[in-house]
Amino acid sequence: MKKKLAILMISVLAMTMLAACGGETSTDEIKNQGDPISLGSFVDTEGGILGNMLLLALEDKGYEIDDKVQFGTPDVHRNALLQGELDLGIDYTGNGQFYSEGIEEDTWRDKDAGYEAIKTFDEETNGLIWMKPADANNTEALAVKREFAEANNLSTMEDLAAYINDGGEVKLITSQLFAEKEAGLLGMEKAYGFKLEPDQMIQLPHGNTAETLKALANGTDGVNVALAYATDGSLVDLDLVILEDSMSIPPVYEPSAIVRKEVLDKYPEIQEIVEKVFGLLNKENLQQMNKEVIVDGLSPRDVAETFLKDNGILE
Repeated sequence: MKKKLAILMISVLAMTMLAACGGETSTDEIKNQGDPISLGSFVDTEGGILGNMLLLALEDKGYEIDDKVQFGTPDVHRNALLQGELDLGIDYTGNGQFYSEGIEEDTWRDKDAGYEAIKTFDEETNGLIWMKPADANNTEALAVKREFAEANNLSTMEDLAAYINDGGEVKLITSQLFAEKEAGLLGMEKAYGFKLEPDQMIQLPHGNTAETLKALANGTDGVNVALAYATDGSLVDLDLVILEDSMSIPPVYEPSAIVRKEVLDKYPEIQEIVEKVFGLLNKENLQQMNKEVIVDGLSPRDVAETFLKDNGILE
């Protein structure tokens, strides 16, 4: 009887030790126990994907996260960072032009200069640190069907300008705002040396690219060029391509994580974790992931998790 009791006690002890070694991260392994990092992102699809990437990567490294992914619109998100409601967020470098003062407008057309400008301004003025952005410029751009691009040797805005100037037929669908601003179509016309007449455009009162890209894919009213955002998921689904804007007429909008300085001072490792994740991103894989959410119906968290596993961030 004593022998059986001893064996039972050993078995229980072994099971307890195994349980302690496996499963979820124990409280002893949490690096910020009782001091969770509040993480937010924009409310849109891409915000959900990027936010969940950082959430999963940080949790995997032992950080307790207060999940506020898809927190709100850009203005709500920005204000939450300024007020300390969020510790860590995600924004786009080009938005720095709306947050800062006294910076030359052309600065935002240069990816490095724009990043350095908002990084310096926000650190000195607001105690916010912009980490190294992803190489994935989600700016306004012009898109065409792949077959149209291949048939007419179009890959850049220079190519489109030559096509137009040679008498090629064009019908552009765009927002009225993009058509009328220097950081949009007006600037492109001046920079690349072409001019569209009113009857070559359909101008919408909004910038809903889901509508412009659908019209392009369907050839509605002869549309063969459309306003897009460079990481739109519909581009992949509809087999559309972005015409490269070598002069960056619309400002560069690269996603960057922003953290409050006092939080980064306490947990400096999070910068390495975040920048490793964002270093994997580019325009093409963001297009694909946006498509998986918008078109295929997957959740942003599942898409983010698959990407992190495929790239060795998560096991």
